Amino acid sequence: MHKVTTIVLVGSFLPAALAHIAMWHPSVYGFNGDGYSIAEPLSHKGFDQWWMHGQKNKKPKDGAVLELPAGGQVTVELACNKQYTSYGGEGGGNNPCPPDTPSMHSGSPVKDSQLRECGLAIAYKSDINEAQPEEFTVFSVNQKCVKDKNTVFQVPAGMPACPGDKCICAWFWQGQESANEMYMNGFDCKISNPGNKVLAKPQVPVECRDGNNCILSAKQPMYWANKEHQNVKFSGDHERKPAYNDKWGFRDGAQDIFEAGAEQSPEQPAPEQSGPNTPDQPEQPLQPTPTGTPQIPKGCPAPVTVTVTVSKRKRPTDRPKL
Repeated sequence: MHKVTTIVLVGSFLPAALAHIAMWHPSVYGFNGDGYSIAEPLSHKGFDQWWMHGQKNKKPKDGAVLELPAGGQVTVELACNKQYTSYGGEGGGNNPCPPDTPSMHSGSPVKDSQLRECGLAIAYKSDINEAQPEEFTVFSVNQKCVKDKNTVFQVPAGMPACPGDKCICAWFWQGQESANEMYMNGFDCKISNPGNKVLAKPQVPVECRDGNNCILSAKQPMYWANKEHQNVKFSGDHERKPAYNDKWGFRDGAQDIFEAGAEQSPEQPAPEQSGPNTPDQPEQPLQPTPTGTPQIPKGCPAPVTVTVTVSKRKRPTDRPKL
């Protein structure tokens, strides 16, 4: 009789179950899913699949939001699986993926020179279905990302309050030692201790490895590696992947995102940004101008001018003075 020995190769299943990184917080869209899917990389996908990681309909429960203290900092948890966070059963320590260091895509052990940095972005919209890619502004960068599970982001002072007491935010990253892919998780956020500065219109980032032509003002996140709605081009050089670092105009910490000298009333939240298909102002009913000429909506044909002759009444004779 032959003896049969069964060997369970646990390690061989790690890449399929772990292998990548996501942001974990109850405010994240898809947080209440299987604990891993939102960590999968985004590559060669259509817009609806990669935008917000395809999780727009999986809203945070009980109105969960992540508070962002203007002028302060916020700590978020980055991990390869929900179970290795404070929301899982194995959240001790500060390793983003205890059984699989290569998940950080920065060498094993992790090499600081291989870290590709990550960023937080915000859109001043309260409805995720209305938030457009062009409306997001990267407001904070951590250039030691992903290295620690508990990752700190500095929040610029003066950020205005959100419309409806909520904004739409997102976390972005891409690894160095990996395929051509990006990572994104959307979440609901709120500015606490708000200021009265005005955000500048975010520009598309450009590579500036020699230090020239860097865009240091407000910038959009980098959308790439997918089939649709890309805003930056990858040269194909593995060492020149898009990254949230100085070579792409992103400095470590809080970003310079405001219009110089512009302020708004501190009592008022920032107005919702206008997307490509959203008018700046709601349509108003026609109102007469002081001269009695009606306002003509933009795009309507010019009015027809009609000349009317009115006969003048004869002025009465002045009465003689008594």
